[in-house]
Amino acid sequence: RGAFPLCSLTSPRGWGPAQDDEDQELASLAAMGFAETLEGMAPDKYQQYYLNYTQLKELVIELAREDQHAKRSRLQSADLMDLSGQPVGRFQEVLRAELQKVNQFACVKHEALFLGLRRVCDDCNSLGKKARTGESIAEELKEMSAQIDAYSGEIVHLDSYVRLNYVGFQKLTQKFDQCLGIRGSALFVAGLHTEPFCNVRFDDILILLGLAWSRWRAATSAEQSKDATWKPPESFVRNTAKYWIRPDKVVLLKTRIVQHLPYLLFGASTADQEKLLDPFALLDLDYEGFDVQSAMGAYTGTMEESQLLSSVYFDSPDAVSYQERIHREEGARLVRFRWYGENNLEPDKEVFIERKIHHEGFGSAQSAKERAILPQKDVLAYMNGQFDIDGYYARLAAEGQYSDKARKAMKGICHEVNTMIQKKKLQPIIRTSYYRCAFQLATSNEVRISLDTQMSLLNEFREGGHKDEPWCHISSDLLSKSEIYRFPFAILEIKLQNVSETPQWLRQTLADIEAIQVHKFSKFQHAMAFLHPEKVPLLPHWHQDFKEWHEQKNRIFSYNSKSKLTVSKVISSRESQDELDIPKIKAIVAPHGEGHMLKDMQNLDPKGIFANERTLLHYAEKGMYIGALAIVLLYQPSRSCRMAGLALSASTAIFYVWALFEYYSRLGRIVGRAKVGKNALLRLDWVHGPLVVGALIMLVLVISLAEAVIKDTHRAHD
Repeated sequence: RGAFPLCSLTSPRGWGPAQDDEDQELASLAAMGFAETLEGMAPDKYQQYYLNYTQLKELVIELAREDQHAKRSRLQSADLMDLSGQPVGRFQEVLRAELQKVNQFACVKHEALFLGLRRVCDDCNSLGKKARTGESIAEELKEMSAQIDAYSGEIVHLDSYVRLNYVGFQKLTQKFDQCLGIRGSALFVAGLHTEPFCNVRFDDILILLGLAWSRWRAATSAEQSKDATWKPPESFVRNTAKYWIRPDKVVLLKTRIVQHLPYLLFGASTADQEKLLDPFALLDLDYEGFDVQSAMGAYTGTMEESQLLSSVYFDSPDAVSYQERIHREEGARLVRFRWYGENNLEPDKEVFIERKIHHEGFGSAQSAKERAILPQKDVLAYMNGQFDIDGYYARLAAEGQYSDKARKAMKGICHEVNTMIQKKKLQPIIRTSYYRCAFQLATSNEVRISLDTQMSLLNEFREGGHKDEPWCHISSDLLSKSEIYRFPFAILEIKLQNVSETPQWLRQTLADIEAIQVHKFSKFQHAMAFLHPEKVPLLPHWHQDFKEWHEQKNRIFSYNSKSKLTVSKVISSRESQDELDIPKIKAIVAPHGEGHMLKDMQNLDPKGIFANERTLLHYAEKGMYIGALAIVLLYQPSRSCRMAGLALSASTAIFYVWALFEYYSRLGRIVGRAKVGKNALLRLDWVHGPLVVGALIMLVLVISLAEAVIKDTHRAHD
């Protein structure tokens, strides 16, 4: 433990991952190899604690050459009894040593961050007490802010460390298998998930980081924040913007958000989060002869910064709800059943019956989500129209559960959803499952940020409907590969209630992490497009990017399976870091952001396009008049007339080229105008058009006047 330096608390904000190389076709995926990527992203002071990728790759090459020289195509049964002298044994020995080094560093660094952040929380609390006594703590607050910011950088580095080393082990074992013609990498990579470095609990240190910033903010404010436990309201009326976030940017994003907003843990107040600060005796541990990991395990791991959330969406076999939603029909409704945490079919588990309704922006009504609660034991009967809704809520009233207003609202939602299910023949069709963390003041719903990670989409459709239990898939069900889809991005949602503008600090963060804002992104629509493509005649506007991504991955897989990896190829190969882990998204820079990207559908408004064409024709008409005059002048006997005709001909040609250029330029602006962040200042008229036409008319008048003067002069001489 003493061999590793603890986190540097004087360094600037952490090392963010370098810009990934653009994916290329087949074998030439990137210009920068993984070894160079690993070396470039590893801070100098931590280089020695990273996986020695170059050394292990050279070992693979050496072992492969020895194996080729021995001309052994496969391992014999006797080899399995003693691997010490075999290439597999030699490689495993070095691999285990590297794995132990990575495990030790990750655990020691996590421990240092955990204990250091607890000390910072205690120091911030002391500063708050000094501030309440009237002492000046401005300089101390500035130093404390820099210290917390340095811890944020170290957390980001730890995340990068885990990711890079995991990819390095994966690549090395795959190369070893391909070069020596054996199959062991899949088992090794599967075992990596149980290794300590892959199970570092970021939950604890991220919650502590949020607490540190909360206490720092409290120390800077004369008014102490009130402790509260957030509960979800029965109805949400909100304005939502959605963004796709690369997985390797998620931890960086969280460290930026908690600097301004606290974690919102369902059912847990700030006081509950501060249980991570107990027991206080661990603030000054004597490590000699003390099992720190066991002691920390006694009180950590009980609080999650992200919660598992699952939703089952309902639709008819012919996807009526999907078509209403994707066409953005006014008043389009969508039904889903949602629960929090694991679901082992507990009878009394709360299932939220939700109805979402869409309203267009031109009306006064706002899109909303309303919900009711049912115990899971009654869900199947409710789906089949056999549940006594009135009797159930009468029992709740007799037991005094919920307020009269809440019961009335939930009862109305239950009746409405039940009517929709029976009338439209709705049934469970897809499920979304993901881990969600949220950031919000516990006392306000005005601004709420949620981040969904590790999203999986499942097929819940059954021919003939769900007649028997279970009403949805359970963990023991066997699903085929075509029934599961794993979404590659994290999904950030910024929900504003009675607030019109995204905060400046958040806009800057979105630019720094290269977030992609996606107009009207829907988990439901994405799941339907990939799990039930035969049911949906119209696909989401982002579908093409994902389709191309899947096709390219399939081509690369086919290429790799047909192409044998030789020693020379291993030496010359230059792998990309991500290898198409995420799709390349065709996006533009958002108009009103600080540099983040925007993915949106094209605006094909017929009225605007036809108006643009009419304007072009009007300008062309004016050009024809001037062109006709130019032709007349060219056939005049006077040399001055022919020169004037030549000038007008050249001017007319330039005018037509300019008009055509402006037409296509304005067409591009019209198509790109219907973005999420609409630019109200974007000019769609031809600003210089009247000036150009006026200049041509003036030119004609000048030529006509000059010609008249010349003729009068000639008459006077005659």
